[in-house]
Amino acid sequence: MPKFTKKDRPRGTRSKTTKTGIGSGGDDDMVVDDALSVCSNVSDGTSIYDDTEAAAATTSEVILSSDNPEEKLDSAIEGLRNKDLKTRESSLRSLQVIFSQKFIPELVSDRSESLTEQLIACLKKGNESEGKLAAIVATLFYIQLGEPNDEGFQQFRDALLPVLRDETKSASLRRSYAQAVGMICFIASEDISSTVDLMKTLEAIFSKSYLLNDGTSPILTHDVQELHAAALASWCFLLSTMPNNHAHDLVRLYAPEKIPGLIESSDADLRNQAGETIAVLYEIAQEINSIFAEPPESLLTTLDKKATDSVKYKGKKEKRLQRATFREIFNFFAEGTSPQFTIKFAREVLEISSWTGRLYYNGFSGLLGTGMNVHLKENSFLRSVFNLDDLEAEESQKAKGNRFER
Repeated sequence: MPKFTKKDRPRGTRSKTTKTGIGSGGDDDMVVDDALSVCSNVSDGTSIYDDTEAAAATTSEVILSSDNPEEKLDSAIEGLRNKDLKTRESSLRSLQVIFSQKFIPELVSDRSESLTEQLIACLKKGNESEGKLAAIVATLFYIQLGEPNDEGFQQFRDALLPVLRDETKSASLRRSYAQAVGMICFIASEDISSTVDLMKTLEAIFSKSYLLNDGTSPILTHDVQELHAAALASWCFLLSTMPNNHAHDLVRLYAPEKIPGLIESSDADLRNQAGETIAVLYEIAQEINSIFAEPPESLLTTLDKKATDSVKYKGKKEKRLQRATFREIFNFFAEGTSPQFTIKFAREVLEISSWTGRLYYNGFSGLLGTGMNVHLKENSFLRSVFNLDDLEAEESQKAKGNRFER
């Protein structure tokens, strides 16, 4: 089982089976009340796919129309060995489509050694477009496997971290690697010390956006700030896996000043990610009854200010998203409310009712795209993340129902 399920803390997600909401997993299956919740990286239409979706559109049609995913999978893996960059990129796009839109853990597991070898080779090359695609596919590879594998995590970590730390590489490529290494660690690593070490590496990146000694934010390019936002998001994912004693120390160190300082960033994504990270920190603090569960008055003032910000140089969309995000965060402290939204898939409904639950949903849906509902229905790992009923029990109940109908 994933390490985060070992905690005795509520996850803020639950499911129920219903005879309504039967669907194929399309966009109409998701029901979100805008008055209750605005997800920053969902509402603005961004995802980890943005740099590669256009090129993958045609590939998607070809792959998904195939009746033989095993053949397509083998062909794509073979393509990763090709010396031609375009061929490798095309193969990576094929794997991206297969892994996100289909759940085929047995086929993937049988080829895990070959996939690991070829994906690590692509990651180590550090080529911009190939590296981004390989980072996405490596993460989807682990979502398919959905099992702890510290040795596998260490292999990918050792391939990702040198590029992530290399400031001569583009911020955009490093951003993809920051997203990948955090998610792979979340899924595969059960070693708390390795997770803590990775969190320190991620903090070394986004800490460069901490407030300066004079209380002002450092002047950074937009691409670098996006890298910092991605590193912070991965850090927050790993924060949610910490045992209570570690979580208590992290709340004490980061909740009062360090993360709140990032709210003053000039970048909207980093501001909103900082706000949501603060909400996760204090939500965990409340769950473990930490003595640091009450925010300082200065933080509440800052949150209230961001919730009513009317700075003219900001775009309407940016201001609307910021106000909605920080209004919800402020209400979490002032009124005790949490994000509330539901996602319908097949005969089930997933109800998100916490900041941690929303963090998970945003992270996985950003990776899986339109395949999110397929994985919610079939992927045991993802179902365990969201506290959905056990698949075997569900199939058993379904079989009983079929016999009854007959």
